[in-house]
Amino acid sequence: MPGEAPPATPVSRPTDTVKMKRGHADSGTPRATAPSGEPSHARDLAACCVDVYSHPVARWLFGESFHPGGLALTQRVARLAGVGSTSRVLDLGSGRGASAVHLAETLGCEVTGVTLEATGVEAGQHLAADRGVGHLVEFRRGDIQELPLGARAYDVAMMECVLSILPAKAETLSRVRAALKPGGMVVVTDVTVSGPLPEELRGVLTVAGCVGDARSLDGYARLMSDAGLEVRQVEDLQSTATSVVRTIKGKLLMAELASKLGKLPLDAALIERAKALLRGVQRLIDDGLLSYGLLIAVEPRRG
Repeated sequence: MPGEAPPATPVSRPTDTVKMKRGHADSGTPRATAPSGEPSHARDLAACCVDVYSHPVARWLFGESFHPGGLALTQRVARLAGVGSTSRVLDLGSGRGASAVHLAETLGCEVTGVTLEATGVEAGQHLAADRGVGHLVEFRRGDIQELPLGARAYDVAMMECVLSILPAKAETLSRVRAALKPGGMVVVTDVTVSGPLPEELRGVLTVAGCVGDARSLDGYARLMSDAGLEVRQVEDLQSTATSVVRTIKGKLLMAELASKLGKLPLDAALIERAKALLRGVQRLIDDGLLSYGLLIAVEPRRG
């Protein structure tokens, strides 16, 4: 909640996943591995980002939906892709289920979420049950670069803040295309990088911001086209990126106040470094080097 202080200690994360409904077998321990030939830093990036976003402090900073624009952007892009009550949606990188459950609750569609988080399946199922849409939503745990997705099974595939961290981008998009029904849609919302990042920000943004392998809007569009998809819509959502920085600044101010009041054991120097980082990020956004983007593409087969 906006008025809450950040959690002081991390929560435990069980390694076992719950059994999934609708007869899907557990995919086992996920592996954030890329095809042979990928550099090791690329293979580790997805797993690293999952660890970062699984931390309770990260959930406090970024919110449960874990992507810029939040559920409002999820709702908007779903409507742009034509999601309705008869749609089957594949939510790739569903995390703890916020977007999947929101779509089922507001649009009445069936959603399958795929998450790499150790507690993602259980958290998503609990959220779906609490919102009364457990019959519409299911979750599977596994690496979307490897987990069988089915063939011609979905009307829409959504990838929110996911494509940027995948080492095997082209191969994954091809697999996603194969999972779509003829005329199905792929929606990508993600961090965009349009030039070299400053050395002093590159390392922390690679991990905390998961931009280590992000592309420009044109770069993402080329990947989608190369996978046989027809790109229909491209948008630069710079204001969305700025809004994220503004929100985190506000929460840091709350954390700083809580620290000064003795309510939160937090190093003042750490807060100052975080403020400096955010100032640097905002400069990159203002200069057009760092932003957030939206792409919608269609599977061109006609039956």
